[in-house]
Formats: sequence, structure tokens, C-alpha cells
Amino acid sequence: MTFTKSVTCFDFYDRAQKGEKCTQDDWDLMTIPMKAMELKQKYNLDFGTETVPTDKDQMERLFKAGFDMLLDCGIYCTDTKRIVKYTEDEIWDAINNPMPAFQLGTGRDSVQMKKREVGDKRKPIVQGGPTGSPISEDMFMPIHMSYALEKEVDTIVNGVMMTVRGKPPIPGSPYEILAAKSETRLIRNAASMAGRPGMAV
Repeated sequence: MTFTKSVTCFDFYDRAQKGEKCTQDDWDLMTIPMKAMELKQKYNLDFGTETVPTDKDQMERLFKAGFDMLLDCGIYCTDTKRIVKYTEDEIWDAINNPMPAFQLGTGRDSVQMKKREVGDKRKPIVQGGPTGSPISEDMFMPIHMSYALEKEVDTIVNGVMMTVRGKPPIPGSPYEILAAKSETRLIRNAASMAGRPGMAV
């Protein structure tokens, strides 16, 4: 391999401006399903009733199919309606050089996110929360506090406010900025009230 530089967010941005044009319907309804069917046959993938395969041969074939999917299809950027492509060397570089560990949260509420191997015996990080679900203003803080109170939950993946000051947070409007600031403040308050002020969000 001759690849020497990791792909940056700037590379992604540039490729998202110049990549092949594609509608989201074509991507969702044609490109991805057709390629998935092709790779399923090519690699003889059949999970039966097993949701997560444990057979090592099947796991290897699934990995190869996923690799081919990314290499052939790339990633669809919904903002620019273009396809971002990666080279084989770039994909291998990302696979072979992950960040081994990093900290989420602060103080006694912090946790270490570490690279895991197949069959790893270490307890995984548990990320709990309403994960992008729309939530009313009056229930926003109590719902997030309920997750912070669960001892098994290490970090919160937050929901989004349906309204702020009774108004919808329309993208590009001042209400969008107010909603984002309000969400952050309310989740931080919820974590503090649960006795976990340094919990990662």
C-alpha cells in the first residue's frame, strides 16, 4: 500500500461538492438495495434466524461484502445530493488505524471508549437516551434525567425538542439556535440533578 495520509473532514467536504450527483430516492431505492442483493449472492450471505452471525467464515464474508459496498457505492451526502467515494487504501487505513481510546465526560462521571475486538470480554460503553426522538418541552428534562439516573447508562444520546418557547425550531431560524442551546442546558441540568454532572452527552 502506498497510502500515506488519512482522509480528513476537509477531504470529505471537497468530495461532497464534486462527487457524482444522485437523488436520495435513487440512492435509497435503487443503488443500495441492488448492490446489497448483488453482494448477498456474491458472498453467499444467509443469516437464517441469526441476527448477529457468530460463524467465523460468515463473519469474514460479511466483512468483505461491507468493504465492497463502501468501495463501490461510497457514502451519500444528503446536503449536496452527491456521492462521496473512497479508495481501497483509504478504507484500509481507516480500519487499521482507529483511535485506540478516548475519554467521554469529565471527572468521576467520565468513561473510556476503547477499541473492542471480536469476542471482547470487557463491558461495553452503554449509551442511553431518546436518540434523536422528538420530545415536548415539558418532558424534555425529566426524560433525560431518567436515563442519567440509570447506573448502567454511561453517556446520554439526546432527543430533540419539538418546540422551544412554544415555537418549532425551524432550520436556519433563531429558534433553531435557541433550541440547541436549551437542549444542552436542560440535559446538563438533568445530569446534575441525577448526581452525574460530568456525564458525557
